[in-house]
Amino acid sequence: MDLHDLIGYLIHRTDVKMTNYFTKRLKPYGVTPEQWSIVSILCSQKGTTQKELAEAIDKNQTTVVRMIHSMERKGIVKKTFNDEDRRSHYLFLTEKGEDIKKTILPVVKDAHHFVTINLSKEELEQLKSLLNKLYDTRY
Repeated sequence: MDLHDLIGYLIHRTDVKMTNYFTKRLKPYGVTPEQWSIVSILCSQKGTTQKELAEAIDKNQTTVVRMIHSMERKGIVKKTFNDEDRRSHYLFLTEKGEDIKKTILPVVKDAHHFVTINLSKEELEQLKSLLNKLYDTRY
């Protein structure tokens, strides 16, 4: 079987190219694509726990803890203790985090448009559906 016939290879190759493009677009703002995913989640789900955030962005909790620490140092995210469980924190965007979200959102939309420009609306919907089917497959 030829390498270019393997779906995993094609998805990985596409992911690398798109991630590199997105990384370049976000670099001037000091935010990585992974950090953008956290900003996006915390914008829509205020008071998310680290565990919920890890599930939402499909990363392990250890990785998310490191990412949160980095974003705290940058002043983008803040933690508050859960009064019922002191081991748990709620995560929120700071004012700086909210400003970064507003500033970067047009860049994110532009990058999304750029990488999907060759797809019709129907093809884009079909691609999302197919990728979600592949993701939901049990291994």
